[in-house]
Amino acid sequence: MMPRLHRVGLHLRPMTMADAPAWFAYLSLPGAVEHTSWKLDGIEVLYPEIIASRPFDHDAPALFAIVDDLDELIGTVGFHTVWDAPRGGEIAYNLHPEHWGRGIASEACLAIADWGLDIRGYDYVEAYCLDVNLASQHVLEKCGFRRDELVRGLRIVQGRTRDFWRFRLTRDALETDAD
Repeated sequence: MMPRLHRVGLHLRPMTMADAPAWFAYLSLPGAVEHTSWKLDGIEVLYPEIIASRPFDHDAPALFAIVDDLDELIGTVGFHTVWDAPRGGEIAYNLHPEHWGRGIASEACLAIADWGLDIRGYDYVEAYCLDVNLASQHVLEKCGFRRDELVRGLRIVQGRTRDFWRFRLTRDALETDAD
């Protein structure tokens, strides 16, 4: 079963190698990866991410394209890391800057988190967010993720070791929020 967006005009589908040029183009825009540990030395850094994605293998990373009705890529969302015990995954998302501030990231993040918990059987979903990335923190909180721990020196961002907040969403938390 595929995760779905409820927004008219936007859809999720598995990423393909044909998406790499559009993905690289918007990630190369000013500010697009400012708050991430991405090191975009060239389009080829995206290829392993796409190749590793196997959305219908419950034990593999799953990367989805966020596309419009014309199948134009406007973002990506998915699990780049999956754990066996306890069962879980680390979610990540990004959008073309033209689409920021419209609730698309929140909708896509929640759709994939629900899919991971319901379809893949995850016990939890984690996300890591640079401590100064307030927009992404807001996305995660809007989706029901709870700020769990500040992990010092977790990743390198623009050549500097930086701190990231770990956020977590559990099946129990979703069920509690639904009550």
